Amino acid sequence: MYLVNVKLGRGSNGTLPSTLAGAYVSAYATAPDPESATRLAVSKLTSKGFEFLATQGPISRLDPGEWSRHVAQAWPEFIDELPKQEELAAGLEREMVFFGPFVGYERRSEGSSPRHESPGSCASRR
Repeated sequence: MYLVNVKLGRGSNGTLPSTLAGAYVSAYATAPDPESATRLAVSKLTSKGFEFLATQGPISRLDPGEWSRHVAQAWPEFIDELPKQEELAAGLEREMVFFGPFVGYERRSEGSSPRHESPGSCASRR
């Protein structure tokens, strides 16, 4: 499984609040290599109407056996909204992508801060 951090533009997606220009999101993809994981994540995000702008930082390989620990450390406030260890293990046989919280950003203005949106409605399996 790979972690691909992505910067998105609003595009035609209608789920972001109108004050936001786009979002950052952590995409988790089961794929054979980092390039395939990135393609899978970008494809799913653009199918939701987002505009892909860039990946952010390195693409990381995650041990699926450490998923519960990763969620507890990275997203403790969203632990009930992300897949459980058992769900992840069941999905490893096929390509799957799901998303952490979407962190929205506003058009450039002084003093604006990121806004976290729940991953609940953004989880997607393929």
